[in-house]
Order: sequence, then C-alpha cells, then structure tokens
Amino acid sequence: MFIAGCTTTTTIGNPAPAQTAQPAAAPVAAATTPACPDKEVLTGSWDSREVGYASNHDVREEGVWTDVSPLPVTLTQKCRDVTGTYAIGDCPGTLTGKIDKNVFSGKFALQSTNTADSKSGLFTVTMAADNQSFMGEMYDPGNFGPEAGFPPSWWAKKTV
Repeated sequence: MFIAGCTTTTTIGNPAPAQTAQPAAAPVAAATTPACPDKEVLTGSWDSREVGYASNHDVREEGVWTDVSPLPVTLTQKCRDVTGTYAIGDCPGTLTGKIDKNVFSGKFALQSTNTADSKSGLFTVTMAADNQSFMGEMYDPGNFGPEAGFPPSWWAKKTV
C-alpha cells in the first residue's frame, strides 16, 4: 500500500540517527616572536662610567659623575638585538646583547695587545624610565658579578 505524499525513508520505531556535533579541535598555538619594541631606545652614543665602588649613588650628585674616567659607548639596536663598541685606551671592546622590556643584557669582550689583559664577560643594565640612562654591571662570572654581592658598577647617560 502506498501512502500519497509520504517521502520519508524512516519507518515508525526506526528513526534516522541523530546528528551530533563534533567537538572543535583545540587551536594549535603558533610559535610567535614578540613584536619589535616601538622605539629603538638604545641606538646612539652613550657617556658611560665603570666605577669601582658601590654605585648606589645618584649620578646627579656633585662629583659622583665626574670623578671617574669616561667610557664612550656607541650602540645600535635592531628590534631586540643590540651591538655596540667601546674602547679603554687603545683597546677596542664590543658589546652584543638583547633588550627585553627595560633590561639590556649580553656579553662584552675587550681586546688587548697582550692576550692576558684581554677580558670578556657578561653585563646587565636596567634602563631608566625616560630611556636616557641606565645602571647595571659588567662582570666576569664567578669573580666579580652579582653572585659575589657586588653592587651595580656601570652607568651611562645618552648623549645623542
């Protein structure tokens, strides 16, 4: 017997299987590199001082800035990577590092004509809020670094 107008393929008591939603796959996190800082605050010339005493002094105090020899530094920042040069007397030095938020850290190397006098080590400095100065340390790990309890001993003010 045919029933006019009936087009269903299911019969009573045997309904079509219900459609179930499949859970969405969790998004895969893409490996991303943080965006470059909006300003390259380290590029330029810096008037720096490496001091041999506790540098917990305000560099604006009379005599604090002028009582040690200048150590001019030139830095170039490209995104988060920073390179730089300096000299102590006629001995050339290099700086290589990265900036993360307001902390610039990396490695230094100073070449001397006498290999025994050449030095290398690490540095870490913290930028001031105005990005026009920093304070931190250059050190030989295991000898004169933060782990030995020495206070920060490297300051700089931007000149250009």
